[in-house]
This record gives sequence, structure tokens and C-alpha cells, in this order.
Amino acid sequence: MPLSRPSGLTGSAAPYEAGIRICQLVEAGITPRKILDERALRNAVRVVQAISGSTNAVLHLSAVAYEAGWSGSVMDLFDQMYHTTSHLVKVNPAAAYDMEEFHRAGGIPRLMERLGDLIDSTALTCTGQTVGENLKGYHYLFPDNPELIRTRETAYGLHGGVAVLRGNLAPHTAVTKPGAYGPHLQRFRGKARVFNREEAANEAILAGTVQPGDVVVIRYEGPKGGPGMREMYKAMKFLYGRGLAEQTALVTDGRFSGTNNGCFVGHISPEAAEGGPIALVEDGDEIVIDVPAGRLDLLVEEGELARRRAKWTPPPVQAPRGYLQCYARWASSAAQGAVIHCGEEEVER
Repeated sequence: MPLSRPSGLTGSAAPYEAGIRICQLVEAGITPRKILDERALRNAVRVVQAISGSTNAVLHLSAVAYEAGWSGSVMDLFDQMYHTTSHLVKVNPAAAYDMEEFHRAGGIPRLMERLGDLIDSTALTCTGQTVGENLKGYHYLFPDNPELIRTRETAYGLHGGVAVLRGNLAPHTAVTKPGAYGPHLQRFRGKARVFNREEAANEAILAGTVQPGDVVVIRYEGPKGGPGMREMYKAMKFLYGRGLAEQTALVTDGRFSGTNNGCFVGHISPEAAEGGPIALVEDGDEIVIDVPAGRLDLLVEEGELARRRAKWTPPPVQAPRGYLQCYARWASSAAQGAVIHCGEEEVER
């Protein structure tokens, strides 16, 4: 139906038009779970890989999939599509282009067209039409920029921008963004400098005690440990400012901003607050990050780790009361979207 703006309405019409469309979707019986199915999730992951999107997308899409009732693993989708998606777009911090330029070059519609048969065109959307129908009828307002949004034949690389790592330091999963740093950093081996909170790491970096070859370990910043999983963007910015971004690495059970670059690994699961192996790392331990192999490993013998585990005790919850205490108790791991996931026994109470 045609949209008409009420008289006196100022500013963008988009919020008003969105409200109208929501009413139309309700009337047509098109609910969020009819749109957010496996096809939509697969398309979303494919797009994130092709644009080297934020690692936060892994967390958010995992949470969306849980709320939508999808039983599959978003982490597995990211892992699979890393190997089968060409890298077609680079924007800041991986390139000089910004998001406004990406939009003017055609944005997500142009990108999805370039991905071709890698996108499921049958997926339903909030327009009431499929992805394929939307793309077929899309009108571009600005000319194409084939250097910004490349084709699969002229891609930056044959892998996606977001990689899932596993290993004895991340038995479930960890996430990194090789699309934001060069191939020379995708294999990194260094000695751990361990910090139990972001603030302690920031102070050490600014004081100059972090040196080339170090792997900065920031723990107890995961969903439960935070609680709430803060972004470790300051530490990465400080490393960059001190000229260490190309000479150090950072691993954490926290997360990162999409503006970060450098060799970083986040979302380590299980997190330190749950007794994950990251809680057992000590200063001087060697850590290996191997993106091509999909590995994150702590080079410490199992016997030594067992001795450390026997002495480890859970730290006190950072939120002593209220909603955050509940979140710290019930939050799932980052690998599951950090959603509040009450077990049946909790629900019964």
C-alpha cells in the first residue's frame, strides 16, 4: 500500500514507514520467526564473511538464532563459510574506504548480487518478498564502484574476513578477524602477559611493560566474568598507538570493537569465570595463534595444567546484586550468543 506522511512530520520518513510496514506484516501473518530461519541466518553469515564484518556479528547472530529457535550452530556456519566465501569488501580499519562510501557503491544489495549463488535468494524478507525478488527490483541511487565492492573473480582473497579458532586454549571456540590484519600476523607465537581485567592491561601497555613478541591475555571479561562481556578496544588502540600492533597479539574472553585491527582473538570459550583454560595461563607461557590451521593453543603440558586447575578457585561475582548478578549466573558462553539461558531446574523455581 502507498505510504503517506502525516502533516507536520519532520525529519526522515524511515521510522514512520517502518511502523507502517510492521503493521502490514502483522496483518499478513508474517512473524519474525518466519523471516529469521536458517536461510536468513546463512545469508547473514555469508555477508559478514564477504565484508569482513565485526566479530560482534558472531555473538549477535548466535543470540538471534537462539531466540528464533534455530537448533543449528552459528559458530559452525562462520567456520564453514570462512573457507567458502570470497572477501569482496574492505572498509576502515582494513582500508581507506568508509561505510558511507560503501553505501554509495551499492551497499549490501550490490554485495549480495556479487555473491550470486552463494546467497539463498528464496529467503523471505520483511518486504513480504524474497531476497531474490528484492534484488531484482532494487534501484541503485549511485554508480557502481567495482574497486570497493569487488566481484568473486577480483576478490581480495578466497577466504572470509572472520575466522573461528579452536584448540586447548579455546576448547569450544574463539573468534578472530583476519580480514583486518595482514597474512604475516595470521601465525603468531609469543609469551603470555596475563591480566585479570582490562584496566590492568591498559595500565601495563601505557607504562611500556608490554614488549614486541608478547601475547597480551585479558581474562575474566567474558559474559559471566564481566559480567556482560566488555569490548577490549582500548587495549588494542593503546598497542597501536605505541607502535606494537604489528608486533604483539591479544587474546581475551571479552570482545572487540569493529574498528580494531591487529592480531587479536576474542570470545574465548569456555571463559575464565567458568574455569576455562584461559584462567590457567601464567606469565611466560607460550601461546600459538594459527589462523590458517584454525588453532589457538597454549604450549603447556596437560599435567601442569591439571596442577594449576587443582589450585584454581572461581573469582567472586563482580555484580553482588540485581539483574547483573542474575546475568552472571545464567549467561551462556560467547559460543552460544551470551544469552540468558535458564535451565529447567531454574525455571521450575
